[in-house]
Amino acid sequence: MLPAIRRPTLADVAKLTFVGAIWGGAFIFITIALNDFGPVSIATWRVSLGAVVMLFIAMLIGQKFPRGLRNWRIIFVVGFLNSAVPFFLISWGQQFISSAESAILVAMGTFVSLLLSHFTSDDERINKSRVVGVAVGFIGVLVLVFWDLVESGAGNLWGQLAVMAAGCSYATSSVISRRLTHLPMISTSAITLSSACLYMVPLAFVFEDPLPGNVDLSSIVALFYLGVVATALGFTLRFFIIRANGAVFMSLVGYLVPLFGVIWSGLYFADAINLQTLISLSLIMLGIAITRRGS
Repeated sequence: MLPAIRRPTLADVAKLTFVGAIWGGAFIFITIALNDFGPVSIATWRVSLGAVVMLFIAMLIGQKFPRGLRNWRIIFVVGFLNSAVPFFLISWGQQFISSAESAILVAMGTFVSLLLSHFTSDDERINKSRVVGVAVGFIGVLVLVFWDLVESGAGNLWGQLAVMAAGCSYATSSVISRRLTHLPMISTSAITLSSACLYMVPLAFVFEDPLPGNVDLSSIVALFYLGVVATALGFTLRFFIIRANGAVFMSLVGYLVPLFGVIWSGLYFADAINLQTLISLSLIMLGIAITRRGS
């Protein structure tokens, strides 16, 4: 039986917003890292650096590692769906489409999470408030990226499909991750990331060169951010949020990620934040509030 989730508090919303902020920054750093590394290598460095950090923390605090064949089977599935697959697909897709397009296509996974949670849990059923909240939040995402889509066109179809598949993979792993909420969070995060390394490291050496020469310092910094901040820190917070508030609430981060992606891009490229961004923020937060009413 799954542990019961609780109604999100303001502190929970703050944690969700923080995760959205650090994940929103990942789109910029993926673009930077692509200057020197291929998509498989970027995904490999992300999971490898994240795993090293989380394993160190788990051993430092003396947290026991998961046991039991059933738990390990779920861990390997979550590592595949939450790290290996989406990290590669987003990096690969961003070679062909803009970061704004990537953001909206990843957010499509929210609907998958809502549907899966309805059929796989007793406390995350679909109701009117949740449907309305998700719809309002998605409108906020559309406001945020609409003009970018108009200017850039449909983009590369395969890139779009890759990022959409990444969003669905995240959503599926969110639902499955609730089967791990009885385990210690830090050590479970560490082992989950380590399992993703088993998939990605061999592929990186077969298909690309994960250790190229004459790498720019900015690419190294980008990989550090992606592995340590966006992956290790974000991954751990994600587990805590799913355990406390459920996969559907966690899936709402898909609306915050594009918002912060545009904010960080605006700061990085010295572009002003316009009224469109502020309207989008209002709609996204309203969507979260409406969805909370249905929790």
